[in-house]
Amino acid sequence: MPAVINEDDRKTLAVLAFLFLRMGHAKEANRIYEAIVELSQPGSADRRFAEAGLAALAVEAGDGKAALAHINAALASGRLATNDAALHLIKAQALWLQDRREEAAAARDEYLNLTAGAES
Repeated sequence: MPAVINEDDRKTLAVLAFLFLRMGHAKEANRIYEAIVELSQPGSADRRFAEAGLAALAVEAGDGKAALAHINAALASGRLATNDAALHLIKAQALWLQDRREEAAAARDEYLNLTAGAES
């Protein structure tokens, strides 16, 4: 079993990964998100966050198959919250890249359903 990441280290890595992502350094962001996945407990918010980051990077690279694998890993815990709605939007993008239009529309609709209350 991998060592569990502590809260301070997780926050530091999460900020660093996000900054690399925003600055267009996909390779570095990918490495950090992969490290967070390895150091986080299965089903944890940290792991979902990192899997979502890896999925976003895969969508940006046009790799719908890899993006969908990361989204499915993130959604596998079954414990969804409103802040996990973005996972469904990324899932819709990944399915769209694979020409799976009906499934992409269903994922988009799930995103809209989860965010409907957030508009208020």
